[in-house]
Amino acid sequence: MYICFARGLAVLARCGLGSLLPFPPPVHPSPPVAAPFRLRPNAWAGGSTAAAPPRGLRDPPPEARPSCPSTPLGCTVSSVPLLLRPAVLIVSPSFPQRMSSFQLNLNPLKEPLGFIKVLEWIASIFAFATCGGFKGKTEILVGCPKESHDNKTITASFGYPFRLNEASFKALPDVNVCGIDWKTQVLIGDYSSSAQFYVTFAVFIFLYCIAALLLYVGYTNLYRDSRKLTMVDFVVTLVATFLWLVSTSAWAKALTDIKVATGHNIIQELTPCKHGVTCSFGSVTSMGSLNVSVIFGFLNMILWGGNAWFVYKETSLHSPSNTSASHTQGGISPPTGM
Repeated sequence: MYICFARGLAVLARCGLGSLLPFPPPVHPSPPVAAPFRLRPNAWAGGSTAAAPPRGLRDPPPEARPSCPSTPLGCTVSSVPLLLRPAVLIVSPSFPQRMSSFQLNLNPLKEPLGFIKVLEWIASIFAFATCGGFKGKTEILVGCPKESHDNKTITASFGYPFRLNEASFKALPDVNVCGIDWKTQVLIGDYSSSAQFYVTFAVFIFLYCIAALLLYVGYTNLYRDSRKLTMVDFVVTLVATFLWLVSTSAWAKALTDIKVATGHNIIQELTPCKHGVTCSFGSVTSMGSLNVSVIFGFLNMILWGGNAWFVYKETSLHSPSNTSASHTQGGISPPTGM
């Protein structure tokens, strides 16, 4: 109602009828377009007070207020100083926060990727334990031509890393049999490179399986969301499969040569046995555990080769469109192999 009354007075002033009014028409400055204003009804004859300014805004001092004519109507519209405050825009990401803290989740162990990784971990333990912990000996019987008593036993001990050229013979008790210093007689061959390569690689695989299992069960979301982790796991799986084939084949060839060097053929390589001393092969420690190490080497190769498919399904190479869409929309791609 106050606005209509004020507009009517303004129309009369424009038409030149302002002199007919008992009071001069109020001048209303045009407010800014974007600046909000409020109407403040002045005190009428009833003695009502003006409305309080909004919270946070103070009335201007008396000298800064617009002057109003002393009329019964007074000012009808009062400007309110506009206080601009900087707006803080809080942008929340549309994608869920990745889980960077350790959270135990045993569900991946029930799926092929995690279950096969446990088998690989166990198989690597048997691989380096059966090879690295081996100790054996070979025995020969020596008979002196000038002595009629029983033959003496000469023993050569060997073990990992199978440097047979450092394994010397000795008699028990430590005496020179037939007047020969048997400590100068050693086995033939050095197969440490193949054995150490096989055992060292198996130990590294053992450690990698532990790290991968911790990633699977403790940081499942981080593994599935990250393209780099899945790709690194896939590349390591392929390289490990190839190295299992190489190391196991080299170790199997070395084991064959070790059996020959510590078997019956050792008699033909000993110099005293060629010069009048009667030598015969006694026994050699069973190498069944070394055979088991070769079996576990090829078993590891099969496990890692089969697991490569399940690791491949976790990478973006298997379903690049779905993975790209999930990363763009901020969602978590559904598990494919876990």
